[in-house]
Amino acid sequence: MRRVSVPSSWRRAVAVAAVLFLGASAAAFGQVLTGNLYGTTTDAQGEALPGVTVTLSGFGAPRVQVTDAQGQFRFLSLDPGNYGLKADLEGFSTVEYPAVNIRVGRNTTLEITLSPAVEEVITVTAESPLLDSRSISRGTTVSQVELESIPTARDPWAILAQTPGVVTDRVNVGGDESGQQSVFSGGGQQSTQNVFAVDGVIITDMAAVGSSSTYYDFDQFTEVQIGTGGTDVSSATSGVAVNLVTKRGSNQARGSGRFMLTDSQKLFGIFEQADPALDLNDLGPGQTQLAGNSINEITEYGFEAGGAFKKDVLWGWGSYGRNDIKTFNSRGFADDTLLENTALKLNAQVGEANSMLGSFNRGDKLKFGRNTGPNRQPETTWDQAGPTEIFKFEDTHVFNSSLFVTGTYSFVDGGFQLIPKSGFGTAGVEAVQGPDGNWRGGFQGGIDDRNADSYQVDASYFLTTGDINHELKFGGRLRGFEQTSNFAWSGPSQIYYLACENVGLCGAGGDFGLADGTDADLGIAQRVGIVDNSQDYTSLWVSDTLTRGRWTINAGLRYDQQDGENAGSTATVHPIFASDLPGLTFNGNDGGGIEYSDILPRIGVTYALGAEQKTLLRASFAQFASQFDSARTTRVNPVSSAYASFVFTDTNGDNIWQQTEAMTFITDTSVFSSLNSPNLNDPDLEAETTTEVLLGLEHALLPELVVSFDVTYRTVDDIQTLFPLVNDGTQTRVATRADYVFEQTLSSAAGDGAPLPNGSNWTADFYRLRDGVTFSNGYFLTNGDRSRTYTGVSAGFTKRLSNRWMARGYFSYGDADWDIGSGFTALDDPTDAAGRGFGPSNEGTLDEDSDGALYAEQSAGSSKDVWLQSTWTWNLNGMYQVAPDKPWGFNVAANLYGREGYPLPYFAQLTGVDGITRQAAVTSELDSFRTDDLFNVDLRLEKEFRANQNMSVTFSIDAFNIFNEASVQQRETGINSNRADFLEETLSPRIYRLGFRLSWK
Repeated sequence: MRRVSVPSSWRRAVAVAAVLFLGASAAAFGQVLTGNLYGTTTDAQGEALPGVTVTLSGFGAPRVQVTDAQGQFRFLSLDPGNYGLKADLEGFSTVEYPAVNIRVGRNTTLEITLSPAVEEVITVTAESPLLDSRSISRGTTVSQVELESIPTARDPWAILAQTPGVVTDRVNVGGDESGQQSVFSGGGQQSTQNVFAVDGVIITDMAAVGSSSTYYDFDQFTEVQIGTGGTDVSSATSGVAVNLVTKRGSNQARGSGRFMLTDSQKLFGIFEQADPALDLNDLGPGQTQLAGNSINEITEYGFEAGGAFKKDVLWGWGSYGRNDIKTFNSRGFADDTLLENTALKLNAQVGEANSMLGSFNRGDKLKFGRNTGPNRQPETTWDQAGPTEIFKFEDTHVFNSSLFVTGTYSFVDGGFQLIPKSGFGTAGVEAVQGPDGNWRGGFQGGIDDRNADSYQVDASYFLTTGDINHELKFGGRLRGFEQTSNFAWSGPSQIYYLACENVGLCGAGGDFGLADGTDADLGIAQRVGIVDNSQDYTSLWVSDTLTRGRWTINAGLRYDQQDGENAGSTATVHPIFASDLPGLTFNGNDGGGIEYSDILPRIGVTYALGAEQKTLLRASFAQFASQFDSARTTRVNPVSSAYASFVFTDTNGDNIWQQTEAMTFITDTSVFSSLNSPNLNDPDLEAETTTEVLLGLEHALLPELVVSFDVTYRTVDDIQTLFPLVNDGTQTRVATRADYVFEQTLSSAAGDGAPLPNGSNWTADFYRLRDGVTFSNGYFLTNGDRSRTYTGVSAGFTKRLSNRWMARGYFSYGDADWDIGSGFTALDDPTDAAGRGFGPSNEGTLDEDSDGALYAEQSAGSSKDVWLQSTWTWNLNGMYQVAPDKPWGFNVAANLYGREGYPLPYFAQLTGVDGITRQAAVTSELDSFRTDDLFNVDLRLEKEFRANQNMSVTFSIDAFNIFNEASVQQRETGINSNRADFLEETLSPRIYRLGFRLSWK
């Protein structure tokens, strides 16, 4: 990969010019939310037939093309669903295909043979082929019939388990986890590289990068596409791409309404939630009970409907959904969520060659008791509110059969508030993590606004050179993201506290100048600052898909530029430590001068084997740049929240510092008087680079049944790393290994914590900064010489619904490990961090300092503390129609999922006399211990009653966790905590969902 540095002003001028030039008819060729149809027409001898009139009807106005000199035709940017196709040429019989199936992100190819006129019309009822020789992406596309018929928890994160290699931080049993997003990753990538899009609009939250900015009504979707790699030049990152495609109106008026109830009490006197099958032997040492996660009641209802305001000209569609989720967490505390969604979409045909689209999507989440977890009391949990609104306008113009251009403008108005139940800001009460590891009193809370706008244009141009067909794709995107955030720890003193048991300071008072032998509790004073920042993202891409005989080659280049800046803002003086944490006024900065500029190649080759070309061999090479998140910008904002740590002697035992109690700062507070941030960014910081090689084999056993085998190899280079900045009396610089000296050893044999779960003892060596070198409270962010390598294989099959059944399944095997360079080792703290870094939240938690160690990502959101890593995963789901031609006929469906248990990396924690809290590994490997392997089965039974050809009612019952498994999902891995190895979460018990759906057309 060649990196380039392009002046910002020149870059923007070129990008805007490109958008204006390409956007003569406005914006985005929606490969990620639509599908394409390609075809050729020949006579009975196989000779190309030019001049054939091909008409496609279905959604929107009929589309007409005339085949070119090679007998080719194409229809691009088609909404997913079934279409009718007719081919006419004078002197030949008309050929009709009544059910051509179009899928999101896939290319359907038809070879039409016209015979001399004998019959007036020849109807072809063969299944549309699933095999796609033009495919440039890997992943899974889930159709509407699968979304409705396969038993799932009915949210996009629950669908992720149907994609090879993707793992999530939670198992959603019957909707018990639908009130919060999952953290997920795939193919050895970080979750920060994930992308969310709704109808082609990127809605990834760049302040919580890799997550969605909103929640969804499941019945909005006509398809869900999950991408995990490939050569598509319009795809920015190497992570998991979730594309959600909503329904639209057509000439036929249609709609549906539903009501669903999941209740812990008996339904019809029999369907009652099972008791959690907890094994008391799974409880940790000294743990006496655990209620276990469970559902109280989930009520979901809503409707969606669409049709034509004017046939072939103007169509509308809308939906409303409400999902009221009431659950209990593992300690028996209530956790209630209300999701409310509204969507509207208008499609218009403006002349024969131009179509337009406008849409609105609003999602609101009201959460009552967010993050009720094993270590937070109810009064510390948050009440949450939104909403997020998404606006989109799109225009597509077909200049001729060879040139298609689409343009899009979108705006995302997002944000949320998290308000602790015990009060917000100075009106609340102090937050304390007590000796038992539980938070009580108050907690951090605040308000966050996050908005984004985007301009995008895509075009496709077709031409032929000799016997090679070309499809040129080119486009670009300008996206801006803005965040304003005001978060603070509650309490009049703006200080939160950790009892000595949580930071390894019991009896350590003398080490800090307090009385010898006394406990040293930790207090952290916060100076509240408003974070106001923005990021800009500019992308340009071009590719050519060449087809000749059995060969299909796709080659392209992508250019990405990403940067950010901090706007001016203020920080208020601390109410107690005014001289240590003074008020400041900040005029803004350039975010440390970071600017990612990357040119990224993509190339893929497909070869079709056999006389009928039912077998495809694939190979591809691609590079991706990491996403630039807002944390890269805000970390060098000097008035973002500043924290000063101190230790104190808690004489009255309330774990809260009184001004009469002895204390001393262990943080150098002098840095907080400066308008220069204690953090530094390397001005030459580059994006992390993922290089991907894919090898694949696909074979069509039937047109609607395809089996596949894939091999994935990925490396991640230029990994960004945080190193502590220290002051040695002469300068502030990056700490080196020579700056660290041994501090002490903790061990279970010495009574410093519980033994490991297998009864063996552990030891952990801790290091600190040497005398004369002090921590500056800042970190230097730079590209280190570490890298990661992932190798994985997967085998799977897809059977589209036909002949009364459909199914999908896969088995995936793979893992990633670290390669640690000498440059990193020369600067690294000798304390064995075992994957837990020392940097700020979401920057340091993925660091690893052991060469060859297993890579796993820590998820710490929504009351989770799990490590995402399963060497193997599998899924099998399907539906069978029993006697569909009989009045008593019904459908049965199943969804089976399994994976290896997640790692349990036990650690010991100690706050050193240098003021740095370290977590050291106490096992030789990250996965020396794991949770139980997971196996879950969900079943569904449904019966449709048809009143007439236009109306039907469907009753259904879903059973989740059918075997009532209670496998361990989460444990306390802090081995020197008072809660060491406590069981914190198990799989929710078996429960049932009753459903009612009314459909009409």
